[in-house]
Amino acid sequence: MSGTLTDGGTLYLVNQNHPFKLCFDLNLNRTATSTAKKGEKAKDKTQGGSKETQVSANPKRSIKDFFSTSPMKVNWHRTKIAGFDIDGCIITTKSGKVFPTAPNDWKILYPEIKPRLASLLQNGYKVAFFTNQMGIAKGKLRPEVFKSKVEDVLATLQLAVQVFVASGPGLYRKPVMGMFNYLCDKGVFGIPLCYSRLSFYVGDAAGRPEKWAPGRKKDFSCSDRLFALNIGLRFHTPEEFFLGWKSAPYNLPSFDPRKLDSSGRLYDPPSASLTSSQTEVIVAVGFPASGKSTFFHTHIIPKGYVYVNRDTLGSWQSCVSACQRALKDGRSVAVDNTNPDPESRRRYVDVAKAAGVPCRCFQFSASLEQAKHNNRFREMVPSDAKHAKVNDIIFHSYKKHFVAPALSEGFSEILQIHFVPQFKDSTTERLFRQFSEG
Repeated sequence: MSGTLTDGGTLYLVNQNHPFKLCFDLNLNRTATSTAKKGEKAKDKTQGGSKETQVSANPKRSIKDFFSTSPMKVNWHRTKIAGFDIDGCIITTKSGKVFPTAPNDWKILYPEIKPRLASLLQNGYKVAFFTNQMGIAKGKLRPEVFKSKVEDVLATLQLAVQVFVASGPGLYRKPVMGMFNYLCDKGVFGIPLCYSRLSFYVGDAAGRPEKWAPGRKKDFSCSDRLFALNIGLRFHTPEEFFLGWKSAPYNLPSFDPRKLDSSGRLYDPPSASLTSSQTEVIVAVGFPASGKSTFFHTHIIPKGYVYVNRDTLGSWQSCVSACQRALKDGRSVAVDNTNPDPESRRRYVDVAKAAGVPCRCFQFSASLEQAKHNNRFREMVPSDAKHAKVNDIIFHSYKKHFVAPALSEGFSEILQIHFVPQFKDSTTERLFRQFSEG
């Protein structure tokens, strides 16, 4: 749908919350985005032409300044989207520091940026910026300070750009598609937007290794490239898009959620039995968020096993006591803790030995990268199971202390348990299949 605004017409922005009336000045031969020269005096014609006001060299601009006062045809369906990161892509620090030292510590990264963005707009693209700003959620960056900074950047560019900010973790943080989905769902002035194959995304978090170009450091992450990959957009780095450089080498994460088989084998060896008719102890070994709790509650606990978990009981001593009580009552036990080393596992092997029952080990094979992905995924998806977010320190502590379990520790059998995802609906599966680094 398209429309033409005439003199006196009203344009409503953002779900009709911001009306702007269009007025023509036939003596005005410039657009609203032109900048008055320093010291120039402008007559206020609304006051009979007698009042004069001083116009500053760089007046603070509002959203009105990004729309022309000449006759304007509104294209409601710009299906070509040109997306850009902000930091390290559109702007960089004036100080040369990695992080800005003050709100005004920024400058446009390359002189080619403004004319290139203007050309995209002229060629029918919708230009949008997508930026992660975790500092807002952490209380290190005030929203109003960042908003003012973005307004200053847009005033410098003098272009009609829409900006999306992920202020914390979850669905909207790149590389998860939340910000882009919001743009498409809300569209232009509330009309849903479908993006075409000509759309693309540009960002500096591209997974490039150390010295990908002379004097260049390793990219801090791959989140921008993965954002484009999740959406299905062509991807460029700022150097490739604005400067015409050749494509640089890059590395994707070792875990790819798109390739995880939901019909794969659950455990090895396949000849083993998950449960036993005889009293026993099962000891889990695996990263946090590797699927241990879901596995036990799906396959083991319904068979009558007593569930022992440190998150619930508070200490390993309480877990050992619970295990002893259950065995005394003739009931089998499933110990759902990470148990990375022989010392932590020996506690339960000794309890089983004292009770005269076998002790088996279930080693969960999910890698560090897969466990981190699961951790972020369950943050975003509503669930009846309450999972506390696992800190990266805990993941790396497990990795540091991990020693592969062995039969020599006293186990009668060791099973390898594989993470096989099961989804309640297609929406949940689509979310899981997205890269969620960072």
